[in-house]
Amino acid sequence: MSHGINTNVVHGWRKLAREAGAAGPVPSREFVAVALPVAPMQSVAERGIEVEFRRGAVTMNITWPPSATADFAAWTRELLR
Repeated sequence: MSHGINTNVVHGWRKLAREAGAAGPVPSREFVAVALPVAPMQSVAERGIEVEFRRGAVTMNITWPPSATADFAAWTRELLR
């Protein structure tokens, strides 16, 4: 549920995997290397302070400028009271 997938769907996938396991091909146990593109890293000064707050069904994504860390700390304290 935390990944947005209903438990019934996962149960169905597990059932299909069990059924295919008896008649399906034998899985290979070899390591396969996959090349992934490297994402450029941004410094905190470029990105800002990124925070995600969750309360019930509400999610807030906040990006705060790193030059105002004291203000961010005060805001967070007030928010969590």
